[in-house]
Amino acid sequence: MKTVTERASAYLARMPASISGKGGDAAAFRAAVALVRGFDLSEQEALPLLSRWNANCRPPWREHELRHKLRNAAASAGQPAGYLLEAEWPQGGHSTQSAKTGDNTTKADKSHTTCSSSQHAAKPQTPGKPEACATSPAPAEDRAWLREAWPEFHPLTREDIRTVAELRGIFPDAVDLAHRHEFLKVAEMQGHRCLVITEGTFAQVRRLDGQPLVKADGTRIKARNLSGSQGAFIGQRWLGETTHVLLVEGAVGLIEGLAAMLQVDTPHAWSILAATSASSRFARDAGLLERLRGREVHIIPDADEAGMDAASSWLADLQSAGVYATAHFLPKPCKDLGDVLHLPEAERQPILDGLFTTRK
Repeated sequence: MKTVTERASAYLARMPASISGKGGDAAAFRAAVALVRGFDLSEQEALPLLSRWNANCRPPWREHELRHKLRNAAASAGQPAGYLLEAEWPQGGHSTQSAKTGDNTTKADKSHTTCSSSQHAAKPQTPGKPEACATSPAPAEDRAWLREAWPEFHPLTREDIRTVAELRGIFPDAVDLAHRHEFLKVAEMQGHRCLVITEGTFAQVRRLDGQPLVKADGTRIKARNLSGSQGAFIGQRWLGETTHVLLVEGAVGLIEGLAAMLQVDTPHAWSILAATSASSRFARDAGLLERLRGREVHIIPDADEAGMDAASSWLADLQSAGVYATAHFLPKPCKDLGDVLHLPEAERQPILDGLFTTRK
C-alpha cells in the first residue's frame, strides 16, 4: 500500500502545471491545497512534492512563493483537512472498476458536500444517515477522478428487489419501478452486496443485508455517498411532462416516495424528486428550478431542524421562481416518509391522501 506522501505525489503529477497567463496562480494554489488540505501534509512534507511539480511550471515559482502558497492553502477553509485521504485512487487514471473486493473501505464516502474537521467535532454523524453538511464541494476535476474508482454497477435481480422491499417495509412494486428507470443498481462494497441509489454523478450505497458499512476510520454508518458523488436532487429523469412533483428528503426517499404514490388514487401525473440531503439547495441546480416552473410541488421534509430549514429554503426558492409549492409536516411520532409507510393502514392512508391532495 502506498504511503500518504506517495499517493500525494501521484495525485499531484496528474494536476495541470502552472502556466503564466493561463490561470497559473490558481493552478499553483490548487496544487498546494491538494497537498496540505487534501492529504493533510505539513509544509515541510509538502514542499518537496510541490517543488517537483513546479519543475514543469512556466515560469517556475521561487521557493519562497511555493511556501507562501502552502501557508495560504493551509489557512484556507474551503476544504476539510484530509478530504482526499479516504479515496482509493485508480491506477493510471483509466480504471472504471473497483480494486479487489475487500479494498473498497477507502473508496467512499464523501457526500456531495464536504465538512471541515471542526464541523465534524461539533456535529457528530447522525446514525443511519449519510454524511452531509453545507460547505464547499471538492473541485470538479477531483470528483471526476474519484468517480473512476467507483465499483461496477449491475441490475437488481428479482431476489434483490424482494430484499429491498422487505428491508424498507414497502411493496416490491415501488422498488421494481425505481429499478426499471435505472435509479437502483447493485454493487460489491467491502465484500458485501449493496444497493446503489444513483442518477448521473450521484451514487449512495447501503448494504442489502441491512447491516452498516464501515468507514476507513472505523465509523459504522447505514448509508454512504461514493467518493466524488455530486448532485443535489435525484429523480430528475422522471420529471418529463408530469404536472405534480413530490419532493422528499434523502436519496432513499426516492423509493419511499414511489411507494407512497402507488398507494394513492390520484388523477394527476406525479413524479418523485429526492434531495440527496437536507443541505441540498436549488442554487446548485438552477436548471432544475427552471424545469419546475408550471408544476405543483409538494415538499415532505424530515421532522428535524435540518429538515425544517431545508423546507423553508426550498419553499422560498420555488415560490420566488413562480412555482406553486407547499410543505407537509408529518404527524408525530413520524420523522420521515418511511415512518408513515410503516403505520397501520387506517392511520397511514389519510396521511398519504393528504400529501397528494392538490390545490383546487
